[in-house]
Amino acid sequence: MAAIWALGSLPILAVGLAGRDPVGRLQQSDHGRGMRAQWAWFLFELPALVTFPAIYLASGNLHVVGNVVLGLWLAHYIHRSLIWCWLVPKRDATVSWSMCTSSIGFNLINGGLLGWFMGYAADYPAQWLTDPRFIVGAGLFIAGAALNVWADYRLRHLRRKAVDGPVIPSGGPFNFVCCPNLAGEIIEWIGFALLTWSLPGLAFALWTVANLVPRAVWRRDWYRQNFEDFPKGRTALIPGLL
Repeated sequence: MAAIWALGSLPILAVGLAGRDPVGRLQQSDHGRGMRAQWAWFLFELPALVTFPAIYLASGNLHVVGNVVLGLWLAHYIHRSLIWCWLVPKRDATVSWSMCTSSIGFNLINGGLLGWFMGYAADYPAQWLTDPRFIVGAGLFIAGAALNVWADYRLRHLRRKAVDGPVIPSGGPFNFVCCPNLAGEIIEWIGFALLTWSLPGLAFALWTVANLVPRAVWRRDWYRQNFEDFPKGRTALIPGLL
């Protein structure tokens, strides 16, 4: 199931790169109006916060690596589902019902596979926390999370200050790429896949890439189309490359 889930991300990436952004500022009218952004974020992130911990804890097979992984997971999703959702700067924005439903389904499957793996299949050696894969993965996870959170709050600050509508983000990594928040999240979950060294973790990283790379490209293109002074050399995610 985890292998099929991982492979399912590939056509999503292809369709995303060829399609249009169904969320955010690029939301298309054919998706219709939906739920207020704050409630949508809360509802479709909540299953991720609950499912993995519930399955892992219910398994009764608690182990040191699983506990550390659970702590990292909770650090991300407590912020994402209980704090950030109420700070979304576009308080009048909506998210389509189809987007809410698909996101809830994704988080249930993703959290379920990871919870099952940690509770019923994981068999890490005692020294796994000192393994180079765990150390490098944890470093990437923390660095990516820090970049993601910093960029989100920087973008929120710039939007709150704007009085004439949309702005070109600037400052720090925003001077090199237009979506460092998305880049940070991709780095974060690649690190998670590495530190867990698991197929469900790899699947999550692939799905993150499939969802966020097209979104970053859409946003870069939107900036180029709507701002004549948008820096021509600024890329979407990776300076000078993408």
